[in-house]
Amino acid sequence: MKNIFKTLLLTGILLSGLSLFHSCDKIDEPFTKKGESQDTTACPVPEFPAVTTLKKRVLLEDYTGHTCVNCPKAAILAHNLKETHGDKLVLLAVHAGYFAEPTAGGLFTTDFRSEAGNAWDTFFGIGNAGNPNGMVNRIGFPGNHIKSPAAWSGAVSDALATDPLIDLQMINEYDDTERKLCSHIKVRFISSIDKNLKLIVVLTESGIVAPQKNNDPASGTTPLIENYEHNHVLRTALTTTWGSTVGFKGSANPESLVKTYKHILNQNYKAENCTVVAFVYDDDTKEVLQAIEADVIQP
Repeated sequence: MKNIFKTLLLTGILLSGLSLFHSCDKIDEPFTKKGESQDTTACPVPEFPAVTTLKKRVLLEDYTGHTCVNCPKAAILAHNLKETHGDKLVLLAVHAGYFAEPTAGGLFTTDFRSEAGNAWDTFFGIGNAGNPNGMVNRIGFPGNHIKSPAAWSGAVSDALATDPLIDLQMINEYDDTERKLCSHIKVRFISSIDKNLKLIVVLTESGIVAPQKNNDPASGTTPLIENYEHNHVLRTALTTTWGSTVGFKGSANPESLVKTYKHILNQNYKAENCTVVAFVYDDDTKEVLQAIEADVIQP
């Protein structure tokens, strides 16, 4: 009798334990986490201000290279679009492909390439199509996503004309002594979205002076601009190359979630010239749904 009682008692304890673990699995869904790389001790999550106005922002990726003779003209076009649209347009200069390769000697030894940029260039086939080319919100993949500079303006206007499905906020905190960056991104769902969604967060740098080939006199000296200013240069990804999951198809979206990333800035980067760019995209179509950019050193 005692043995039977012990067996029943042990069975009850085991079942209770299993039930407890199962409940924890349900609660601990990925979208409730603050961020895979979050260190709440090193990077406490701040309070985000209330959003009073929704704003659609569009990502323009300019795939470029320092030996691409047509790229300065494209960069000026991107700059002019930024002047027109302001913070509604987020620029990303991705140095990748043949024209971004550094030379063993001479003027073009600087390597502006990045692991993420190389992977995106290969996946989207930009380098194979030639430079300069780019993407606007990565719309049209896989057949019509590569846009020539002449098509950027129209594509940006079309993308901006759509309503935002997601709102993004960003707070960056930077410690100059440790060169520690804590980047906090809040993802707020405007409506229910039944998509597999990912968030990519990257670091960019502007004001980098280095030689650039050029064949357009209106863009600078030819055939070389020796003191060319490279801007919006993709330096590295704070997430993985393809980002962190923030939504699952078939699962209800939370009202909002926060992802936090800790990153130590490379000693060669000037923090005052760096920004953080974040964007959420549909992992099935690759279309970017919302983007945001903020300085590393915020007032």
